[in-house]
Amino acid sequence: MMQRINYRHIMSYLVVGALLFGAGWGAHGWYQRHDHRHKGRRVALQGFRFTSPLLDVELPEGVNITREPIPFKYKVEAYVQRQVKTGRVRKMAVYYRDLLDGPWFGINEDEEFNPASMMKVPVMIAWLKRAEADPQVLERTFVFDKTKKDEVAADAAPGHSITPGQSYRVKELLRYMMNYSDNRAMILLFERLNTQELNAVLDGMDIDNRPKDSNNSISVHGYSGFFRILYNGAFLNRDMSEKALELLSLQDFPQGIAAGVPKGIPVAAKYGVDEGGAGKDAQLHEFGIVYHRSQPYILGIMTQGHDLDRQAEILREISRMVYVEVDSAVLKSERR
Repeated sequence: MMQRINYRHIMSYLVVGALLFGAGWGAHGWYQRHDHRHKGRRVALQGFRFTSPLLDVELPEGVNITREPIPFKYKVEAYVQRQVKTGRVRKMAVYYRDLLDGPWFGINEDEEFNPASMMKVPVMIAWLKRAEADPQVLERTFVFDKTKKDEVAADAAPGHSITPGQSYRVKELLRYMMNYSDNRAMILLFERLNTQELNAVLDGMDIDNRPKDSNNSISVHGYSGFFRILYNGAFLNRDMSEKALELLSLQDFPQGIAAGVPKGIPVAAKYGVDEGGAGKDAQLHEFGIVYHRSQPYILGIMTQGHDLDRQAEILREISRMVYVEVDSAVLKSERR
């Protein structure tokens, strides 16, 4: 059984993260299991005595029940090494998973980063889980009061953030939070969740935590649990899983993974940015599902460097590289 995350610590990081980065917040001390490359993993929903609802199965890296291990990992790995060697980034990590057969690979997958706005995803999931029992929850209205939080949370572009003093339905707040990465909407939704709801998401999405660890970080492999299990439609029911991925498809960062695939290919993704400053590196990350016509896959990229424009370019290039490789493999298979 996983240790429970410290709810007060999450809230403190939420507020401090908004103050420091203006782009989101990270969960408290989340980390991945260090031996995942050598073992398969089975993720079951906790809290059941007589049944064990299976949410996800992950085989060891590269294992595929029908084909050889993923061949293009080495191309991506060589590209990553070049970016670090030439100083375009200080460090980076990549995660890829084939969503049909399940094989995956990771590059520097143990490296930890500040997830920033990517941690809006569990807030969304917790609200949709609540809505499973009562769909009218999404119609509830809340008012964002003009308080000190207003200044630290107004990170979205003008016209794309909720207005203090105005009421919004939960489904509207979810759209602002995911479509525009609006911290005002995120804070309003977060404060109305309870500890148990958030812990249920962390446990169900295969995210570990160490409450005594003060590092605000997560690895690329650790974060993958959110997208793996959302795609399976196992933690949320089918309708709510669809709604979650539809919200993620609204594209709050079109210059990232989506820019690396052909137009018309759906992408459900979330990005996070920590602008750094005061001697700290900038961080830019994105995780998403690319709905290739016959070979959907997860792609996650985390970067740390000193030039966010350059880091965005790297996200696009890796996305383009992976899509070309996947599409080429599909075409070869179809010709056989």
